[in-house]
Amino acid sequence: MSGNRTRHRLQLPRDTDPADVLTMVRNVRPGAEADEDGAIDLGDDARLVPDRSPRGAGRWTLDTPQDREDPLPEGMTDSHGYGRAFEDGIPFGVERRALDLVWALGRRLYGAVVTDGHVRLEPHPFHVRDLTVTSPHALAPESLAQLIAPLEPEAELDAVPEGAERTGYSLSAPLPGGDVLELRVGRTVRPMALTALGWLDDAVDYQLVHVPADEEEDAIEVPDLDTSARWEEAYRRIGRIAEALVETVGGYVTDPDGFLVDPADLG
Repeated sequence: MSGNRTRHRLQLPRDTDPADVLTMVRNVRPGAEADEDGAIDLGDDARLVPDRSPRGAGRWTLDTPQDREDPLPEGMTDSHGYGRAFEDGIPFGVERRALDLVWALGRRLYGAVVTDGHVRLEPHPFHVRDLTVTSPHALAPESLAQLIAPLEPEAELDAVPEGAERTGYSLSAPLPGGDVLELRVGRTVRPMALTALGWLDDAVDYQLVHVPADEEEDAIEVPDLDTSARWEEAYRRIGRIAEALVETVGGYVTDPDGFLVDPADLG
């Protein structure tokens, strides 16, 4: 780390409640605290500072140590747009972790990030389609297949490993364009947002995963209209299954960035 510092800006809708931002940050950084001025201590000497000016509603500044590595190889793309924004060197270490967090906040809250080089990054709202339902209750393969059938009539149980009575198995369903929706059932990976739950040690994760036909698709920063439509369709179908799972087995929904997702927003 160079010892230098830098600042990036997070721009959220003007009506975004700062308390909601703090709550989401605490999903992934439970020790985060806000001071009397509303600045959020992210740890690692990084802070997320709200703009208190009359026209600053929804605007935050990420103040972080600067840490850079080599630039992306020529011709390589990345989903976050970092290669485009940081041509002289990609954020690394503390700066990268903090920048990933504000990028994820921008994705979930329909905002954007403006880097220290004045490059605007606008996360696509459906760039992350996967969801995980973490529940204290495990369904047997046949029971899960019956639950999913009304929502995904073409879903099929994959080969169930011997001895996989309630975990260690999966289902698959076709999606448009040759994509696949996979539902993988296994022991929980203990999402940070749920660590206070007493039943977490024995919990089960129902991982809902969108598998694109083109494995390089997840590196797209700005999808074309057809890709965007497929992403949205995949998320909607994943969301309906997640909602049904929570209604049936209970538990909580998280996304791959570690944020809690309200099942009421998935229907």
